[in-house]
Amino acid sequence: MQGNERRAHLWVDDLCTPLAARPLAAALADVTLTEGQRRRVRLFQAVEPAVAERIERAYLLTSMDVTDVAVLIVSPDAQSVLFGEEVTDELTVVIGHRTKLYTFLSSLLWRAGDEADPYVDLLTPAPPRCVRVLVVDRNAVTVLSYGSFVALPLDPETMPQA
Repeated sequence: MQGNERRAHLWVDDLCTPLAARPLAAALADVTLTEGQRRRVRLFQAVEPAVAERIERAYLLTSMDVTDVAVLIVSPDAQSVLFGEEVTDELTVVIGHRTKLYTFLSSLLWRAGDEADPYVDLLTPAPPRCVRVLVVDRNAVTVLSYGSFVALPLDPETMPQA
């Protein structure tokens, strides 16, 4: 085993609750979502398989609990707000510990003193077996819990022999 690598496999089983509980396509039909929220969910949907794979790697190669993993997805038209210029014409995906992502976003994006903290969800772990996902476009940020991730230990000593 190299470094902090864990001997486990992690996968999404789509059994979480509310918005992220349902497949993203079904979530888009939620009548309570605004058009902007639907647009941001579609952005996430475009990179969902790659994001799920990167979440698995973050879990396996670090000491982070899956509920401490946070994902930031930035649309091309919002890159200049976060990075000072448009970096690419594709979505940018950042994955890391939720508190570090909170510090990063809070230091970059100004808000009025009396305005609610849009990133406060990052200060607490996501619901069990889920991660926090923030999708930013030119107009706003949508925060959701995404999962459900299940870890299966792959210890050769405890696995049945064929």
